[in-house]
Amino acid sequence: MERGKLGPLSATEKGLEIRPFTVFIGEQGTGKSLFSQLLYFFRNLPYLVRFYETRLGREVSAETLVRAALDNLRSDRRAIAVFADPAATVSYTAIGDEQARKARKVSFTYANRRARPYQHLVKEIARLRGDKAALRLRGQALFVPAERILYSQARGPSTWDLLALPATLKLFADAVEYAGDTFKQWVDGIPDTPQGKWVREKGRQALQGEAVRRGDNWLWQFEGDKKMDIDMASAGQKANWPLVILGEALFSWKREGLIDTPYYLHVEEPEIHLHPAAQVAMVELLAYLVNQGFNVVVTTHSLTVLYALNNLLVASDLGDYEEEKIPQLEVRLRRGQVGVYFCSPAGEVAELVDEETGLISEGQLAAVDEALDTQLNRLELLRAYGTTGKRNV
Repeated sequence: MERGKLGPLSATEKGLEIRPFTVFIGEQGTGKSLFSQLLYFFRNLPYLVRFYETRLGREVSAETLVRAALDNLRSDRRAIAVFADPAATVSYTAIGDEQARKARKVSFTYANRRARPYQHLVKEIARLRGDKAALRLRGQALFVPAERILYSQARGPSTWDLLALPATLKLFADAVEYAGDTFKQWVDGIPDTPQGKWVREKGRQALQGEAVRRGDNWLWQFEGDKKMDIDMASAGQKANWPLVILGEALFSWKREGLIDTPYYLHVEEPEIHLHPAAQVAMVELLAYLVNQGFNVVVTTHSLTVLYALNNLLVASDLGDYEEEKIPQLEVRLRRGQVGVYFCSPAGEVAELVDEETGLISEGQLAAVDEALDTQLNRLELLRAYGTTGKRNV
């Protein structure tokens, strides 16, 4: 945020540095998803320009394309500028990108409910519209929304038409369908890259099964060869198998030149409906993708996710040493690869990675646990002595 306020997000003095594995954590309604959605817009701009130009026509202006892309991040029936209070400017600078060294900027105004691109961004969009040959079929980024469990319940396109769905969910569903086509090209449904096979095995361990494609449908396979319709799987399995299958497919797509490099994966709440052990496995899966050259942004409410991430950082201090109960070499993360930001209800954003140690601050991690311990101690005291101060026997 460069200026003003957009929803719960307030302007920051020096901006945020987005690292290969970046996490936004905070209470409900503190702007975590909005941060990730805006990042996704800027990072996947070439793909989104092509996507909306195809639907709106070549004659539409850059401002119309930008408004459509931003509005549909949240809903296909509401303008994102309703969050402006009363106006805001958001900017993004891609480090190392010669074409985007100047900041991409967009202003939001509540009065007219409009998002407006600054002139440099207008010129960049004009260049992108004239250089279609440089665009990759699957784009530069993918947003994996919290609503992804709906995909396992969908029985056809008509189901989606009844709902006010954000473009992120529709594009996610399209990506999973494309992954289904990729799946059918693999021998016996086994990924055709070593990295894809690694992701498959990690996903099977985490979810106690895997999704398989049969014709135009997904099935859930478990306990060997047992299969059932995907919508009969558990909530945790339904919410997270698409992330696993996409992780498998990304390596095939990269080899075939279908995605750009670097490629950005934005994942909302990888912990959805999962046991803590499975949450740890999903964090390790995402860390593996980062170590393979992908970039990941996560929004979460889970302290388990942060503790697991911290363990991957600490494990990197062990060099090549391995044993069964510690993170594998493939998922250990180096200092500097990880950024963690706490979004507060007041609209402020604080960095949780300690500058000296390069680890997630233990003090911040302990804050919630301490509050719960204080509550538990009080409850134990009341249970022992009652509300009268006399000890219960």
